[in-house]
Amino acid sequence: MRKPLMLLFLASVPFWLSACGDDDDEGTPPGGGGPDTELPAETWSWVDVTGSACGNGQPTGIGVNPTKDSDDLFIYMQGGGACWDEQTCFVARTATNLATGYQATQFQSETTRGAPFFSRTQAENPFRDMSYVFVPYCTGDVHAGTAVQTYGSRQVHHKGASNVDAWLPRLVSTFPNVKRVFLGGSSAGAFGAQLHYERVAAAFPQAEVHVLADSGQMINPNGNLVTTWFNNWGVSVPAACTGCETDFTRYPAYLADTYPESRFALLAWDQDVVLRTFFAYPAATYETLTRQLLTTAYDGNANARYYVKNGANHTFLGTFNDITSTTGVALDDWLSGWVDGNPTWNNVLEP
Repeated sequence: MRKPLMLLFLASVPFWLSACGDDDDEGTPPGGGGPDTELPAETWSWVDVTGSACGNGQPTGIGVNPTKDSDDLFIYMQGGGACWDEQTCFVARTATNLATGYQATQFQSETTRGAPFFSRTQAENPFRDMSYVFVPYCTGDVHAGTAVQTYGSRQVHHKGASNVDAWLPRLVSTFPNVKRVFLGGSSAGAFGAQLHYERVAAAFPQAEVHVLADSGQMINPNGNLVTTWFNNWGVSVPAACTGCETDFTRYPAYLADTYPESRFALLAWDQDVVLRTFFAYPAATYETLTRQLLTTAYDGNANARYYVKNGANHTFLGTFNDITSTTGVALDDWLSGWVDGNPTWNNVLEP
C-alpha cells in the first residue's frame, strides 16, 4: 500500500548510516565512510540506499541533515512531473531525473537544500529545529511505483514505493525514539507523501505522523488516466479504501476519517497550470474539481485542512515565508499551526 510524502522529525540520537558524501566536503565520506558512519550534525550528507532504483535502473539514495536538538523528523519528497508511456517518458520527457538517475553528484548541486523549509536560521520556518531527510525523485511515478515497464525500446523502473521500502527501515533503526514525523512533499512528492502515510505510520508506531501535500490535490484526471497510472506504475492502495484504485478523491477523505489523531494539510492553487496539464483539464474545470474536493474530502474534518489560493501557480513551500492569503493569513503561521496542532489551525480559501 502507498503512503504520502513525508516530513519526518528524528530522535536525538546519532544518525548512523552508510554515507557516500556530505555537501561540505565534495563527496568525501564523513568519518571515512562505511556502514556505521555517524553523519555530521546539521550538515547535509548523501546516503546510498541498497536496493533502490531510479527510472534508468541505477541505485539512488537520500539526503540527510540530522540534529541532536529535536525528537522530530521532517521527510521531504521531491517533485518533478511523471510519465507513463513512451511519449511522456522519452519524447516529452515529463519526468525529471528519469534517464540521468539521481546519485551523490546530483545531490551536490541540489538547490532544494537552500529552500526556506530547510533553513535552521529562519525564525518563520516551523521545521527549523527538526532533523531533515530529502528524498530525491527519479522514478516518474509520484514515488508510488513497484513496476518495471518497457516503453518502445526502453525500460523504465517505476520503483518509487520500492525505494521507500528500502530506506524507511534504516531510518527506523537509526531513530528509534522519534516522537513526531512530518511527512511532506511538493507536486509529485505531495502525492507520494499522501500515498505513503500508512507505511510511515506503521514503521513508527510510537510516533505521531502528519502529512503536508504541497500542490497535490487528489482529483480524478480526465478519461482513464488514473487507471493507466496505477497499472503502469504498479500502485497499490489500502484494501480498506473502497474504490480508491479508480477514484482518487476518496483517498484524502479515507486518511482523515481513518486516522483522526493525524493532521493532513493541503496547499493548493485552484488553477494550478502544471497539475491541470497533467490531469488534462482546462483551467475552469480544474478549479471546479479542486473546490469540489475541498467539500467532499476536507470540510467537516477537524484533522484535514487546506490553504487554497487563486491562481495558476505551482507549489508553495519554496517561497512559503512570503505568501499571505487575500484573507490575511500568512502561510508560515498556517504551517506552524499544522506542526503544533494549534486549535486555531483552520481552512483558508480565497473566494
